Amino acid sequence: MATIKKIFFALFVIFLFSSLVPNVFNYKSKLSFYQQTKKEYETENKQQIELKTEIVKEKSTQEVEKTIRNKLNLLKNNEVAFIIPSPTPSVVVTPTPALANWQKWWQIFFK
Repeated sequence: MATIKKIFFALFVIFLFSSLVPNVFNYKSKLSFYQQTKKEYETENKQQIELKTEIVKEKSTQEVEKTIRNKLNLLKNNEVAFIIPSPTPSVVVTPTPALANWQKWWQIFFK
């Protein structure tokens, strides 16, 4: 009778371990999925905060005025705009030393 109890107990322990092992692996996979999703959530949350602060910044009167002045080229009342043309680049010619013919031939043959 004692051996039957030991065999039954051993089968019961094997059954418990066989049901526990897949649950442990399933838990590990779900934990890694949770951690990955949490990281993605945090990055998206940071991006959302940055976009909200950018929206608030763009709605400020200083930014609106800056946009009007720079992109739309508009002026305030009683304001005068001076349009200065950009300077054209001038070509600077560097003088090349004129060599005598015998010096040119010398350079060709000996250099």
